[in-house]
Amino acid sequence: MSDDAKQLSTRQQANTILSQIVGLPLSAARRAADMRTLQFGSLCPVGGGSVGDFALHIQCPWRIEGPNGIVTGRLDLWEPVEEDMKIDYETWDYDESPNLQDFRLDQLLAQNGLSLVVQSVDTDEFGGANITFDHGFVLRLFPAGTRGEDWRL
Repeated sequence: MSDDAKQLSTRQQANTILSQIVGLPLSAARRAADMRTLQFGSLCPVGGGSVGDFALHIQCPWRIEGPNGIVTGRLDLWEPVEEDMKIDYETWDYDESPNLQDFRLDQLLAQNGLSLVVQSVDTDEFGGANITFDHGFVLRLFPAGTRGEDWRL
């Protein structure tokens, strides 16, 4: 980290980093285990998949809010899609069976004519952030621990 970066507050650093995605669309939502990844900007083919101009890796508590309430959040990963589904949580696997988080994000990104473009970012002194999209959607990141990486762009 440069001397200039060391002098910036956590809030200033986070705001500088996240401001790079203002004006870019949310292009894809993926996962690596329980780490949510969001791709912003144009998707470019890489290997057998694709990556955006920027990728946000989230490992802290988060949620996406929409005009009608919470769309999904971190804890939905460990919930089955069917609310009244009888499952054995000892054997149920969020990677092997449909989980609510993946399902709700897929639905959000598949909505016809809905392009979620980042309108603004606002950060706090703890590394938390609100990423505001058009159409009334907001991604809220809220670090909840004292160690480890919460998110990176």
